[in-house]
Amino acid sequence: MKKWSLLAVPCLLLFLIGCSGNEPTNTEKWDRSNGFVIGKEDQKILVVRHEPDTSNTSVSQILEQNKPDAIWITVKNSEVYDTIVIGDNVELSITGSIKKSYPSQADAAVRIKN
Repeated sequence: MKKWSLLAVPCLLLFLIGCSGNEPTNTEKWDRSNGFVIGKEDQKILVVRHEPDTSNTSVSQILEQNKPDAIWITVKNSEVYDTIVIGDNVELSITGSIKKSYPSQADAAVRIKN
């Protein structure tokens, strides 16, 4: 019995230590109904949840800071796409499914909020 407890206690401690570091820092889920444009190309806009500091920060740094809250949105209306600029606060109405990648991808109707 003593040999069994000598093995079980360290294994239990390792298990508890290993599991404690995997907790997300932000448990609130983003509903993707609005966000801020940080990129634009080929009828798509890259939107993140929180307003970024774009002055001295690259797109890849902004994506890392916002992980997992970023999405590429395909804008079907070219007139709307042409009016969107980086930094805009936009409202999204996603149509269809969301592709699971990072950043995720979807089609959406977009409206500029600012």
